[in-house]
Amino acid sequence: MADQLNIHEEDDQLAAAKRLWHNYAKPILGGIIIAAAALFAWHWWQDHQQAQSEAASLQYQQLIQLTSQDSLDDNGRQAAQSIIDAIRDQHGGTLYADLAGMIQARLAVDGNDLSAAEQALDSVRQSSDRDEIRALSGLELARVQLGQDHADEALDTLDGLNLPEAMAARAADIRGDIQLALGHPAEARSAWQEAVNLAREHNQELSGIQLKLDDLAPQEAS
Repeated sequence: MADQLNIHEEDDQLAAAKRLWHNYAKPILGGIIIAAAALFAWHWWQDHQQAQSEAASLQYQQLIQLTSQDSLDDNGRQAAQSIIDAIRDQHGGTLYADLAGMIQARLAVDGNDLSAAEQALDSVRQSSDRDEIRALSGLELARVQLGQDHADEALDTLDGLNLPEAMAARAADIRGDIQLALGHPAEARSAWQEAVNLAREHNQELSGIQLKLDDLAPQEAS
């Protein structure tokens, strides 16, 4: 009987983790990548305007405009991938190439191809020489791994990241998701509460954490 109860509890925890992915992680991933891509590109372009080619800037702006649409059909996806390939081929090693890889991951998530998203994010993380990009791609890699029910891998990825303070709240949020998937509701609550505190400390907004905490309460009481 005890074994049956444990199995049911594990099934409930896995189901809860999958709900978190579908309700929070996918839309957050897409929005963050697009917003971060635009932000990083703008500041970098301001600092390096004279050194960068006009072609790279135009290609990247085309990619942002295309992928900022609410939805893309197959032709739009193919067009976006062509621009991504061109940026990588012609401007490899630049921030534009890094951000193109992040957008490729976002498109893969939108298409429910988490394996392709994982490959794109891992490629960016391994190839970029920019700390912020490595941190951002690593966070999203952990989230995508969790979305594939690879919680242990996601935790290893998260633990191996060197994160700036500005990303600490998001890291704690993801850690809470992972802990819940691993069947550790108390640790999940602690991580999410830390995320709330860090977000307040850095004057940041993190969507959905209070909902996660509220959803967790019935599980902890049962």
